[in-house]
Amino acid sequence: MNTARYVGATDEQLTTEQGLAIKQQAVFAARRVFTGRKLFGTAIRSIGAGAQTYGYDTLTEVSAASLDYQWPGKLSLDAVSKARTTVPVPVLHKETEINKLDLAASNMTGEPLNTSNSNSIAYKVALLEDSTLILGYSADGTTFEINGLYNAAGNSDATNLDWGTSANIVTSINNMRALLRADNIMEPYNLVIHPDQATQADALIANTAVSYRDWIEKQLRGGEVYVTPAITAGTGMMMAANPNGMFEYVLAEDFTTQSQITDVKSGENLFIRHYIRGLPVVYDSNAICKATTI
Repeated sequence: MNTARYVGATDEQLTTEQGLAIKQQAVFAARRVFTGRKLFGTAIRSIGAGAQTYGYDTLTEVSAASLDYQWPGKLSLDAVSKARTTVPVPVLHKETEINKLDLAASNMTGEPLNTSNSNSIAYKVALLEDSTLILGYSADGTTFEINGLYNAAGNSDATNLDWGTSANIVTSINNMRALLRADNIMEPYNLVIHPDQATQADALIANTAVSYRDWIEKQLRGGEVYVTPAITAGTGMMMAANPNGMFEYVLAEDFTTQSQITDVKSGENLFIRHYIRGLPVVYDSNAICKATTI
């Protein structure tokens, strides 16, 4: 397929304005949702459009270092253990068509194309990306073929701390911070919560004009609170705000738009596909802590 171009039934091209409108409005619609990738900061690796798999190593650290007053002789040596993993790069995609007559009218009158269908599928692709990065992907709803940050978390606070009871918010945040600090993952942190928990965090701390949301932001020490329906209500996740070397988003192709005129039998409509090819990769699961009951 050619990007923003008629192919097959006619040699007529989309105008530059039409092609840009499809692309720009689709990206605008998608950016309404792009939350998951914000968690990766600058830890986004481009591996090229031809890549179909990605291989990486996860390490098991050696034992603790020793302090001696005598010069050490021959000791029991250990070595870093590497575990090699190779994963396929998935395609996150959605397709639609713009009616032939709508396209013809736009060409004849110069009126902008109605791109509402295109914008809608762009939004759905971005929603899927958010869900994949934050939770992962499971074809059967049980076994995750792709682990997002939440399912890859090496730390978990399973304490029942419903944020409907405001005092639990402080305990929950402090528990997650303590688990990360125990693994030498220090601030700043990012926090991901569902809109339901964001609403609960808007409550004011007793006898103050300060909300729990304001208090949380201070505890993150420079990190951000991200609110998204991509994470399950009643759960949350705290992680290193500077994830380089800990986890990253591996991209073969970033948000891409393709278009093509269908054949006569299929209606000669303008077929549009929006897609992304990428997946999250976690190298140090201890850099992420999930809360399972908030």
